[in-house]
Amino acid sequence: MRTIDSVIHQTWKDYEWIVIDGNSTDGSKDILNLNKKHFAYLCSEPDDGIYYAMNKGISYSTGDWIIFLNSGDYFYSCHTLQEIMKECSSVNPVDVIYGDSVEDNKGYKKIKRSHENPDVMRYYPAYRHGSSLVRGDLQRKELFDVSRKDLGYALDWELIHRLYNKGASFKKINCIIECYEKDGISNHEIRNRWYNYKITNNGSFKDKAKLIKSIILYLITKSLLFKFYYAFKTEYLINDILPHFPFWTIRRYILKRSGMKIGNGCFVMKKVYFQNVFSLKIGNYSHINRGCVIDARGGIVIGDNVSISHNVSIVTGSHDCQSSIFAGSFKPIIIDDYVWIGFGATILQGVHIGKGAVVCAGAVVTKDIKDYEIVGGVPARKIGERNHDLEYHCLWQTLLT
Repeated sequence: MRTIDSVIHQTWKDYEWIVIDGNSTDGSKDILNLNKKHFAYLCSEPDDGIYYAMNKGISYSTGDWIIFLNSGDYFYSCHTLQEIMKECSSVNPVDVIYGDSVEDNKGYKKIKRSHENPDVMRYYPAYRHGSSLVRGDLQRKELFDVSRKDLGYALDWELIHRLYNKGASFKKINCIIECYEKDGISNHEIRNRWYNYKITNNGSFKDKAKLIKSIILYLITKSLLFKFYYAFKTEYLINDILPHFPFWTIRRYILKRSGMKIGNGCFVMKKVYFQNVFSLKIGNYSHINRGCVIDARGGIVIGDNVSISHNVSIVTGSHDCQSSIFAGSFKPIIIDDYVWIGFGATILQGVHIGKGAVVCAGAVVTKDIKDYEIVGGVPARKIGERNHDLEYHCLWQTLLT
C-alpha cells in the first residue's frame, strides 16, 4: 500500500499510471482492484519476471516520460512529481533525467547521491534506475533485453549503459525521487560487481584484474580494521585533532582530502563539529564561524557568500518518534547564495533556504525560506524582507583562527 499511496497523494496529477502484476497470490490483486479507479491500465497475469512486466508496461504507455516504481518502493514526498516537472522545465531537452534516492535499511534512512557527471557510466551506474525518467519515445524503442539471462536483476543497468553507448543525453536534477528498501533483490555487492563487469567490460585481462581489485577492496571495507580507520578519519581526526592546527591552509587541505567540497575563498574556523564531511559542499567565499555543528549525514549544500555565525546548528539527521525501533531519518539541507544565519540559530532537516535570506539569532528553521526573506523566532517565521541588491564576499583576513 505504501507504493500505491505515494502515487495517489502526488500533488502533480497529470500522469498515466500503468500497473503490471504477475498474477500475485499474496493479496496484492485485491489491493490493486480496490484502487483500480486510479489506474490508466491494470494487468494481472503470469509473466516471466520483472523485466517482462516492465516491457509490457512500456508497450501500454503513451506519456512523454516513463518512470518505474517497483512494489515496495515509493516516491520521496507527495511533491516529487511536481518537483521533477519543475526541474525538467529548466533544463535543455535531454533523453534521460535522474536524481537522488533514499535507502531504507529497516527504518534507518540515508540519502544515496547520484553522480553529477553521467560519463562515469562508462564504468558504473551514475544513479539508481528507479530515480530516473526516460523520454517515452526513446524508451518504447529501447526495451529491457530479456534475452540476457546471464545478467539476472541487472537488466536495468544494461539498458542504461546501452542508452549511454548509443549517445543518449543524461542530466541530473536537484531532486530526491525514490525511496527503496536496502534488503531488496539487488542487495548483493559482489554479484553486483560481477554483473557490472559483464556489462561494461570486454573480458580482457586488465578488466578482470579491475574486477578482482574491486572485490578485494569491498571485502577490506567490511573488516574491523577498516572500520576503525574510517572512524578515526571521519571523527577523531576531523573533530579532535584538526581544530588544534592553527592555519586554515592546513585544515582546508585535510578536509578536502577527507571528501569535503570547498570552494575558492571559503573559510571555516576552528572548533566546528562535522559529521560526514564527504556529504558537505561549500561554495565560494562562504564563512563558517566557531562552535557550529554541521551534520551532513543527509547531505548539505552551502552556496556562495554564505555567512554562518557562531554556534549555529545545521542538522540533517533525526528519528521517527512513532517508530517502534526509533528509526533514523536523514534529509538534505540546501542553503543558497548570500544567506546570513545568525548566532545560535538551528536549521533542521529537509529545509531549503533561498537566496539572500536572513535567519535571525536563535531562530529554529523547520520549513523552507523564500529568497530574501528575513525570519526569526521558534519556529522561524517571516518578519521582514532583505535588500535584493547584494554584492559582497564573506572574507576573513586573520591567519590564526
